[in-house]
Amino acid sequence: MRKPVKNSLIVAGVVCLLAAAVTAGLLIWRNPFADHPECTVPGVTVGTDAASPTVELTVAQLQHASTINAVGVSRGIAERGRIIAVATAYQESTLRNRENGDRDSVGLFQQRPSQGWGTKQEILDPIYAAGRFYDALLQVDDWPDLPLTQAAQKVQQSAYPDAYAKWEPQATTLVRALSGSAPIELGCRAGGHRPTAISPDRPAPAGTDDATPQLTAALAAADAELGGLTVQDVTDEGRTATVTASLAGLTPDAAGRTLAAWAVAHGTGMNITDVVVDQQLWTDHEWRTADQALGAGLARITVAP
Repeated sequence: MRKPVKNSLIVAGVVCLLAAAVTAGLLIWRNPFADHPECTVPGVTVGTDAASPTVELTVAQLQHASTINAVGVSRGIAERGRIIAVATAYQESTLRNRENGDRDSVGLFQQRPSQGWGTKQEILDPIYAAGRFYDALLQVDDWPDLPLTQAAQKVQQSAYPDAYAKWEPQATTLVRALSGSAPIELGCRAGGHRPTAISPDRPAPAGTDDATPQLTAALAAADAELGGLTVQDVTDEGRTATVTASLAGLTPDAAGRTLAAWAVAHGTGMNITDVVVDQQLWTDHEWRTADQALGAGLARITVAP
């Protein structure tokens, strides 16, 4: 008479164990960023082009996309080349600075030391990795006229050459939003995860003697990636700098917005709290109208105490 009860208890126990195992598996394998993007980059319309899609991504991904774009801007690479670079990194690393990959592949572009891309330490520097990608892209004949997939494949020699194409719309949004082609709307929510990759120390630009270490580090990184920055003044007990951006191929207005977008994209990792450009103010992780407009090519950056 008791056997059915016993069997029921056994079945119930097995079901509970299976449920626990499935739950544990989900906790282990679930990507903590997959369902909870930290940053939003609205689509951008340029000229008669259709609007590119809104992109949602993590703080680290946006920071890396900003770096790849900035290095391209500093080298005078046309928008098309920067879109190719960001799309390639999207496919190769999901815009994460990975220390391990297939065989000895590392970094944003999964470049291999054994194939002459540099040492592992060099490739894990996003500025170096982006620069090496652009070096190789410029060696490709007629790269601006090639489909994105073909141009990327000639650089990367991937086993999956058609995979780059699916990232072109997202890369277009990111590059245009980060390059000052329109008023800035991108931003990250409060409480986003700080990037954990270690970046090399960058030389401090002139004019930062009175800046706090945090502000100096932010301006040094901006100058290393974008170039063409001049610190006009440092105020607010060393926490705020007004900076002029003179960037190849960009109007003064676009250059100022490019620097401001870079600062917002790097804000979480570099403790940047406020950014002003044109008559836009980014504070408390939101954009609003500033009390006064800055001149063309200028951006004002403030870091936390």
